[in-house]
Parts: sequence; C-alpha cells; structure tokens
Amino acid sequence: MSFRLSRQQKNMIFAAVLLLPVFIIMMLTIISPLISAISLSFSDYSLMSPDRSWNSFGNYIELLRSSEFYHSLKITLTYVGTTVVIDLLLGLLMAVLLNRNIRMRRFLRSIFMIPWAIPTIVTALIFLWIYQPDYGVLNYMLTSLGIMDTNISWLQSMDWALAAIIVVAVFRQTPLVCVMLLAGLQNISASLYEAAKIDGASGWKLFLHVTLPLLKPVISSVTLIMIVNNFQMFTLFFTLTNGGPAGSTSSLAILTYETAFSKYELGKGSAIGVIWLALLFVFSVLFTRYMNRNSEH
Repeated sequence: MSFRLSRQQKNMIFAAVLLLPVFIIMMLTIISPLISAISLSFSDYSLMSPDRSWNSFGNYIELLRSSEFYHSLKITLTYVGTTVVIDLLLGLLMAVLLNRNIRMRRFLRSIFMIPWAIPTIVTALIFLWIYQPDYGVLNYMLTSLGIMDTNISWLQSMDWALAAIIVVAVFRQTPLVCVMLLAGLQNISASLYEAAKIDGASGWKLFLHVTLPLLKPVISSVTLIMIVNNFQMFTLFFTLTNGGPAGSTSSLAILTYETAFSKYELGKGSAIGVIWLALLFVFSVLFTRYMNRNSEH
C-alpha cells in the first residue's frame, strides 16, 4: 500500500524543516534561559555557596519592600520617559526637514545616521572624554563662551549625572527615530496635501491635520521600540557612571547586575529581571491596545 502526501502536507513538512533550526536557536538562546531565570528567581541561590534552596516568593517580597528597588525603578522611568520624548520631538523635527526638497538632502541623511552607526560602548567612551571635568571638550566650550565660571564634574555630580546620560542616549538614538519617521513621511501621498491646500489648509494646519494623523501608526511603533530599548539600557549607565554617584543613576539594569554579580545573589537578581520583564510585557500589551483602539476611531 503506497503512502502519498498531498501538496499541502509536503509544504507543511518543508516549512517545518526550514523553521526547525530557528526554533532550536530560540530554545537555546531565549526560551531556555528565560525559564531558568524564572525558576532561579524563586530560589535562594548565591555564587558564594553551591546550595540552592526554594524560597517561594521570598525574593519578590524582599524586593517589593526594598526602597533601593523603587529608587532604581524611578530612575529608569525618568530616564526612559525623558529620553523617548526628546527622541521623538527631535526625530520628528529632523524627519520633516529632511523630507523637504533641500540642497544636499541625501548627504545630510547619511551624516545624521553616523551617531547610530557607532557602537554604544564607543559612544559612551567618546562622551567620557567630552564630559571629563579637567580637560573635557564640554567644559572648555562652556567656560570659553562665558556660560560657566568653573568646570563641572558632569558624571560625578548627583544633579547632572542622569541628565548627562540622557544627552548621550538622545545623541545616539535620535537618528534612528528620524529615519523611521522619515520613511513614514515619504509614504504619505502628495495628493493629500494638495487636497488640503485646496480646502484652505496651510503650514501648521497641514502638519496637524494631515501629517500627524497619517504618521500616527509609525509614531506608535517607534515609541514602543524606543521605550523597550531604553528600559533595558545597560551599556551607557555602566560605562559612564556605573550607577553612581551615590546611586543617583542606579537603573534597574545596574541594580540587576550589582545584585547578581557584585553581591552574588543570583536568585534576587533573577527576581529583578523577572519583574523588569513583566513590567515591559504589561506595558507593551496596554500600549498596543490603546494605540489600536485609537486608530479605529
């Protein structure tokens, strides 16, 4: 008795064979470590001791009662909120300018992408030199212009350290936001602007009633991407301040690292990571539902 497969069954088997390597890689690099981290978060485990004991929700209860955790959460939310808002405003402004028929438009687009092309660690090291209190470029320029009388230790100041990190993040991320919004602007038909002009709209009204509504799906996607990326930002915080001075830039990423690898409390460090993941997941779901609901009206 011969066994024959239909064309659809063959296509399904072929698709499964193609997807199998991707599934295996995802299991090894994402799903398996995630399950391991969640399991570890419910245990009392330290690198200083080989013993691992189940402590149920002990790590979570301890974290939720810790002022240090809420301090890091506040710093993270402040950093993310400020950075994303500035990124969107500057990125939209640059995208609108580059979407116009100006001279050297292609060259400017290429130049604006340079900060994003530079690796994050390299950007952080460059700004370490720029922020250097004694011979840094920033202090030299500000004192030469008469804006300041004395040098400021930007990364060692509790008042300026977080703002200095935000400036670096904005410098590197705004070009990406600009390119994504520019792609959205170029998909808006010119006939819509012409029809609006016939109805008497011009300048600011065109932007508010034509550009923004049609750009809204792109803005929502860019916003979500930037929030997720900045929420898990570690490189800038670790390289520029390492959470200092006096914990004034200790984000959730820094707190997780210090708890797990400086204090050797892997269980508690995993618990911070799980809470961190849960916050991002809940926010992403709520944000997506809210934007989809608004787009339907």
